[in-house]
Amino acid sequence: MRIIPKIMIAALPLLAACAGADETANDRPTVAVTTTVLASIVTELVGDAARVVAIIPDGADPHDFSPSAKDVETLNTAALVVANGLDLEEGLEDVLENLSAERVFFAADHVTTRSLKDEDHDENADHDEDKDDHGHDGSDPHIWLSPFTVSEFIPALSAALSATLGGDFASAADEMVAKLLQLDADIAAQVNALAACELVTGHDELGYFADRYGCEVIGTVIPSSTTSAEATAKQLAELKDIIDEHDVRAIFTGVGTPQKVAERIAKETGVQLVELATHVVGEEKNYDQFMRSVADTIVNALS
Repeated sequence: MRIIPKIMIAALPLLAACAGADETANDRPTVAVTTTVLASIVTELVGDAARVVAIIPDGADPHDFSPSAKDVETLNTAALVVANGLDLEEGLEDVLENLSAERVFFAADHVTTRSLKDEDHDENADHDEDKDDHGHDGSDPHIWLSPFTVSEFIPALSAALSATLGGDFASAADEMVAKLLQLDADIAAQVNALAACELVTGHDELGYFADRYGCEVIGTVIPSSTTSAEATAKQLAELKDIIDEHDVRAIFTGVGTPQKVAERIAKETGVQLVELATHVVGEEKNYDQFMRSVADTIVNALS
């Protein structure tokens, strides 16, 4: 007869428990979400009812992210895919378009979008016939940078999750909307305390934030809503003139900002560079903490 050491016997219940936990996790349906910010929102809504997987890593640029074969498999097999839309996830468009409509939730379809400046999308003017419902339509894709805008798509997201996962997430959605509106009010109070809120950013990403809280984006290092664009020498010269004219206090850089260009402008104008984490949730942060960090960084730099 084989004798099992006592230490192994003691470990058997723990191993069984771990195996049970793994099986439970594997039994849950998967909700694939394109960005970590959206994933934090979905996670708060579904709790333990689903396994939430973010496709684009924390801090990566969604404008130029290319999915791996594993990412494509995750998107193709997920019970539901939650995406931003409005051409934000350019590298995922082909995969998303191949999925059935009922398996993809585009958050931007359920909010009041803001139009981009004409110069932001003139380069696509000859391709109007190729526009679809989720991109290339001249709308700003950075909807997550306004808690109020996020609150607009929560009821529809809750309904999509309920239909897919078979649960009822209406109460969780109501609680989240209430939290988002409180967050919105708190950020408004912060920004309203500033003498002025004039923003110079890496690319045109703070439009929803600016519109909601009475700020103005007066210049960008990349004069476009996508980081795949480039500024001309003339545009950079105009930006330096704007910085001097408005006595700008900070240039907010982030994912996709051409760092050497930003550093040169900062050196020539004497303005500080401030990193703004608009695409980084972090392991310990939820959406509320993420947006409070964004607002704190802006307010502290402009105070």
